[in-house]
Amino acid sequence: MPPALRALLVLPAAAAGVGAGVLGSFVHPLVLAGVPVGLVVAVALSAGVFVTCRLLLGRPGAAAAAIGWLVAVLVLASRRPEGDLVVPGSVAGYVWLLGGTLLAGVCVAFPYSAARADGR
Repeated sequence: MPPALRALLVLPAAAAGVGAGVLGSFVHPLVLAGVPVGLVVAVALSAGVFVTCRLLLGRPGAAAAAIGWLVAVLVLASRRPEGDLVVPGSVAGYVWLLGGTLLAGVCVAFPYSAARADGR
């Protein structure tokens, strides 16, 4: 893939990260029969976005998706003037914030040289 096209595709990677962050922030508190289904689905969606962007675009793609995800989640975790927030300071909220951030960091930093022959 030419470098100019790869650089252009970083913007959709960031948009995918924003989408995963917004969707996951609204879904993560869902619990069915004591199982945190929403949190599992939200983390799986975010992991899929990070890994896909990393495999297609290399570290810049994964970093763009991670930055988009982080911006969206931090905006939704901050208190609005009315006092509302989407990601509360609960166990599920902290797992979503810290677990997603750790997952994003691992996807950016992990060497994929074994999976890709070109070492991106």
